[in-house]
Amino acid sequence: MGVLTIVLDDETEKELRKLLRDKFGKEKGEISKFVEIAVKNYIQELKREDKIYFAFKGEEKVAEAKSLEELVKTLKEKGFDFRGLRILRSDFKQEARFGVRLKKL
Repeated sequence: MGVLTIVLDDETEKELRKLLRDKFGKEKGEISKFVEIAVKNYIQELKREDKIYFAFKGEEKVAEAKSLEELVKTLKEKGFDFRGLRILRSDFKQEARFGVRLKKL
């Protein structure tokens, strides 16, 4: 387990301590748990930024963007109705399924 020392301004520290105390009580280690969860979430968010999102209408690609928020903005600007669109991410791996269907006799 790694040990990090972080520095927060006084106002941020007080706000964090109050929020965690109100939410979870005065349990020891709550700040460490909070920071670990926040860092893990931020790492996942940074990994997602490497991906590209595509919008398709039928087989035609109508827009692409680096985030879902940006894709929505682009589609709104172009005046697309979201109901008829298919959204894919660049790392999407389509699985093929096959099998045998049996009929009851």
